[in-house]
Amino acid sequence: MDAGTRGWFQEALDASECASVKRLFLDRRTLEQDEGSEFPRLLWICRIIAADHRVLWEHLSSSFMEDFKQPVDPWNEQLAVKLLRLRIDVMSDAVAASRLREELDEHLTTTLKPATATPHVGSQIVAKGADMYSYVVCPATPGVEGSLVCNAPLPAFGDLLRVPRERMFFIDTVVQYCDLGRVVHASGELSSMISGDEPLLVLSLIYERYVAETSHWNELLLSCPGGYPNVPSFWDWEDLAELEGLDVLDDVLAKKAQLAQFQTETMAVLPFIHEALAGGCRFGKDEFLECFSIEAMMWARATFDSRAFNLNVDGRVVIALVPVADMINHHNRSDVLVRKVEPNGGDFVMQIGASLTAQDIGREIWMSYGPLQNWELLQFYGFVLEGNEHDRLPFPFDFPEGVVGDEWDGRRAALVATYGLHLAGRCWICHDGRPPPALVALLRVHLAEAEEFDTMERKGPFASLGAGTEARVVATIADTIRCILDLFSTSLEEDERLLENGSGPVATHSGDDGNTQPLSCNKRLAILLRMGMKRIAHRSLEWCSAAATAIVARTEAAAGSALNE
Repeated sequence: MDAGTRGWFQEALDASECASVKRLFLDRRTLEQDEGSEFPRLLWICRIIAADHRVLWEHLSSSFMEDFKQPVDPWNEQLAVKLLRLRIDVMSDAVAASRLREELDEHLTTTLKPATATPHVGSQIVAKGADMYSYVVCPATPGVEGSLVCNAPLPAFGDLLRVPRERMFFIDTVVQYCDLGRVVHASGELSSMISGDEPLLVLSLIYERYVAETSHWNELLLSCPGGYPNVPSFWDWEDLAELEGLDVLDDVLAKKAQLAQFQTETMAVLPFIHEALAGGCRFGKDEFLECFSIEAMMWARATFDSRAFNLNVDGRVVIALVPVADMINHHNRSDVLVRKVEPNGGDFVMQIGASLTAQDIGREIWMSYGPLQNWELLQFYGFVLEGNEHDRLPFPFDFPEGVVGDEWDGRRAALVATYGLHLAGRCWICHDGRPPPALVALLRVHLAEAEEFDTMERKGPFASLGAGTEARVVATIADTIRCILDLFSTSLEEDERLLENGSGPVATHSGDDGNTQPLSCNKRLAILLRMGMKRIAHRSLEWCSAAATAIVARTEAAAGSALNE
């Protein structure tokens, strides 16, 4: 590794999330002396720098360095690629930079780009001036989301689309082009009553929806869905009941309550806003107030939740709706690499990663919204991904930080803090069912015998202890998983049968009265969500069974060796 790269790495690492923990597990000698080409080494470095507390916690172990030699998850890989691209762009060696860009494009194509086998839209494409763009817009139709579809090849890292800043819906444009936003912003009293940019954005979006024909954001408003029936905030109680046993149900109910409270508080302010609008509002007072029903509030909130971007605008992080860009749908493998607002009044720009080729024409263009689990996708977007690799099964384990009752508590706390075992503030089981080494180490620290602490303090908590302690760790994981499964009123097998029986046009679901009724789309989504959690649990139980068998085998082998001696 040359001096320039070493200096850049040190600076980027120091500025990264959880830098102190990364330094603890980092083997610089291995990194700097690794044989092979420069590209894999740089990408290796970038994965470590880009790792957030979530990714980092999952890979805390003696194999930390080896883990990051390969992609650890699609989102971390996307962040690492963006970081590497920035590094390449400032390289003084133009020849080396060009070679690395080619390798990066090839890597993106094989690792992050959605497969060309993704269903094509083909002849359904309809757009004005389509030959001018690398994409065309496929408007939403009943039951089908709108989308962007590849219309022409585009080189790697090219601009997929540009949207003038003034066409974005965010606080700067709202206080300029929206009558409601302008009068609230101009009044210190009204501004204090609304208290914050986000509530003002919600109210302004509702107002503009009712004047859409003449609105500055007519294109944006016409592309927004008229409703969000698959978002749980809009579900009826019968559908919500299918979320029993999942934490997301509590989140949904809390969100509904908060929104109802916000609507109640806002209704007290709206008469003053109507008065401030004076002749600028075409609605009478009563008609104006009716625009801001709880249903309208829910629609606006869901629109921001499912379609807005968090963007850096001249040093400020703002929430914004962006026409056309908000129609790109989510996929863990992403065409889009960069979404940004250029400085000093510049445009919103969306850039691709891997090049789009002739084989991609007619294929939907995808963008990753982030490392979202299915409960997040359902709560905010109204869909789930089967086999979502970002799904995690929460593992309840409360670590009383700062509480030291005796010497052993102090030694446990020191081990946990030293190795970052409670770095994420919570624990979980990964999608493949394997408990992260940090979770196993955390349990090992709390279940170890007194005489094993010296070993842990000398070798670290990732090394195996005695067979008894290791067996207790595995048994604790298995018992906890079984308790989690017991929280559900149905088994995985029952859910699979229910989904199988309800997958066709005669889909049925057994009601409380014993009669059958159609299995709604929302019920299907809820079943898929809980099935994903249960499948992780069952994979984890398989891991526990194999681990317990291995412990017994090692113990018996050790006993046999002792007898032979």
